[in-house]
Amino acid sequence: MTVRRPSRSDLIARIRGKRAPVLIIGAGINGLGVFRDLSLQGVDCLIVDRGDFCAGTSAAPSRMIHGGLKYLETGDFRLVRESALERNRLLRNAPHLVHPLETVVPVPNVFGGLLGAVRRFLGCRARIRERGFAAIAAGLTLYDLLGRRERQMPRHRLLSGTKLRRLLPGIDRHFLGGATYYDAAITAPERLGLELALDAMADHPAGVALNHVAVVGHTAGKVSLRDGIDGTIWEVEPQIVVNAAGPWIDRVNAELGLATTRIGGAKGSHLILDKPDLLDRLDGRMVYFESQDGRICLVYPYLNRVLLGSTDIAVGDADAARCEADEVAYMLAALGKIFPDIDVAPDDIVYRYCGIRPLPRMAGTETGEVTRDHSIPVSEADRDRPFPVFDLVGGKWTTFRAFAEEAADAVLQRLDRPRLGGTRSLPIGGGAGFPDDRQRFARDLARRHALPAARAALLVRRYGTAAEAVARFCGERPDVPLAQATDYSRREIQYLAGQEMVERLGDLFYGRTSLAITGSVTAALVNEVSDIVGRSLGWSDARRSDEVSRFLADLADHHNIDLADAAAA
Repeated sequence: MTVRRPSRSDLIARIRGKRAPVLIIGAGINGLGVFRDLSLQGVDCLIVDRGDFCAGTSAAPSRMIHGGLKYLETGDFRLVRESALERNRLLRNAPHLVHPLETVVPVPNVFGGLLGAVRRFLGCRARIRERGFAAIAAGLTLYDLLGRRERQMPRHRLLSGTKLRRLLPGIDRHFLGGATYYDAAITAPERLGLELALDAMADHPAGVALNHVAVVGHTAGKVSLRDGIDGTIWEVEPQIVVNAAGPWIDRVNAELGLATTRIGGAKGSHLILDKPDLLDRLDGRMVYFESQDGRICLVYPYLNRVLLGSTDIAVGDADAARCEADEVAYMLAALGKIFPDIDVAPDDIVYRYCGIRPLPRMAGTETGEVTRDHSIPVSEADRDRPFPVFDLVGGKWTTFRAFAEEAADAVLQRLDRPRLGGTRSLPIGGGAGFPDDRQRFARDLARRHALPAARAALLVRRYGTAAEAVARFCGERPDVPLAQATDYSRREIQYLAGQEMVERLGDLFYGRTSLAITGSVTAALVNEVSDIVGRSLGWSDARRSDEVSRFLADLADHHNIDLADAAAA
């Protein structure tokens, strides 16, 4: 039988009104990385987020795990080296979610962009357009060199025009040739974040992770927290606060009595396309290309759809950020310059999303030139706030583990605690014990739990070795597919609701499944899933209706079809 995890009320009772050595505010990828690292050291931590785990910015990247090829032009060698190393480690530590991705760079000329690249490397401002073979070959050679430690993938190679058109039929004829190299993609960044939280609490059961809990002030050394589910307000007394709120760092600091201006965010928007002919054309590869203004864009296969991105626009209010019509037009126009014979229309968009890169505030600098490196400025304790606040500023998804390690070391030093172990070679979630032969693992899983072979293979792709627990639960009773999304089953949804800290309907659609991002949501599916989740979590009819309304209101920012009839069903 599956053992149910501690309830939300049990977790809150465990730390309510207590003294907590470390309070981490923000359960995005950086905060969750710190939570897991400190839990391994035996440090009691509470991590909270006003939304779900790894939602917000951490759910809205280009879904790439990459070394940062473009950062070579600004001379960020340390960042590229660290990023490439962390990419290699994630390929090893989370192989169920992070996969090699062959990338093609189409090249229009020989010497284009070379002078501009040199100027940017020397610290001068320069707009680079149409990077040529000389610049691309030099960059990729250096990229391979900086990424040689713990290498998991092949080195780059240059392509003639004939070979480029063989790989990418129909690519615009003005490209002379191209190059290929390997980076990586992550199928479900939200799941990797959740698995960090689950791993941390398994490693150190005194640690507590809570979603839908917001910081609403502080007094007399205590931080006030509001439960976003039932509205209750309670307090904890931290010894140290780690502010990992990303674009909302300055806003959280204001709740703690600090006036800071750390963040100058930039919006990146992406589109998910249902375009089978484009999917076939890509044949498993990403195309990394320049838009009409010289900015870098990308397009690649993602969960049987196509992901297209991205924009890079300075924003002030992270909560008001949306993927706007002009951004959609910009990305579709950029794609049209690569594959002019494929007509991608707005109706092909099944999902759109944007996130705010939590870049450090750098007045007068274009967003594309602001460093993606990280820092940890500290606001020391004072009479009114007897705890220091460590702000996690900047960073990129790929380097979260290294950033978390650095932050954890700073916290351990303040607590005068030793480091007991590291995370460099530590598997994450379903990456633990991941087999070399995943097909054999899936066949054995199917046999042990009386599941169809295709069903077991799908569970392994989604959950890695954690598919064992999911398959066991599904095999205990008839594993009936959802009527509206047959690649998920009713038992699987019950498992996710009961075992993966689902508190709102949106947690299930966005963070525990791929139903929303692949454009699979229909009114009938919302009603089917909300019924299963509601029964699993004991929701009243009124609560279920409220959850449906909340989810549909939020989905309207991502989805381009009308689901209003679901709220009335």
